[in-house]
Amino acid sequence: MIAPVKLWGRSRLARIPRRLPASPRKSEIESMALSTNTIGAQPLAPVYGLPEDRFSPDDVRSPSSQGDLYAYLVAERDPEVVVEFGSAFGVSGMYFAAALNRGRLYSFEINPDWADIAERNISTITDRFSLIRGAFEDRVDDIPAPIDIALVDGIHDYDFVMRQWEILRPRMSPGGLVLFDDITYCAGMRKAWREIRSDRAVADSVARWHRLGIVELQAA
Repeated sequence: MIAPVKLWGRSRLARIPRRLPASPRKSEIESMALSTNTIGAQPLAPVYGLPEDRFSPDDVRSPSSQGDLYAYLVAERDPEVVVEFGSAFGVSGMYFAAALNRGRLYSFEINPDWADIAERNISTITDRFSLIRGAFEDRVDDIPAPIDIALVDGIHDYDFVMRQWEILRPRMSPGGLVLFDDITYCAGMRKAWREIRSDRAVADSVARWHRLGIVELQAA
């Protein structure tokens, strides 16, 4: 029997398997990720203020096991609206898209060059997505509410993440899920995760791989 991870509280998502099923179209997604990595290191968006820094697609992509979790949550929840902050090169977006049944993915990317690549990659999986070039905070009205699942994976900074949480929270559906990547990246991210999981709007929380935090909003 697969050992489950228990969430605390009265969550609808009471059990997440430790050993997740493979995402639909996983081999295709990983093939696209491998192909994308051949473009080499690419510059960051100007907002980071690091013009000399470059990252390859492999440097910023989610592990395939994390992609399996994204697909699992989409398949389990059957969401209408999935939102991702930080498309990067589109790998996580492909995993979300692969499990969509009836909903739509809205993916935000502030780096226009990365956004073009992400859009091409996600389009190989589905046409039910919108790649929005810009910050979620500035373009929030471009997506419908309520939001069923959201991934916060943009700038890993306390102030940025807390601002995004404050914008997201009232727009989430009852019982909606918000995922935060790289919750142990720095002291600011650890602080943000502690505060978010303690928020009165949160029904349950869980952390996976010492990296990904998931909160479930109150059902009412």
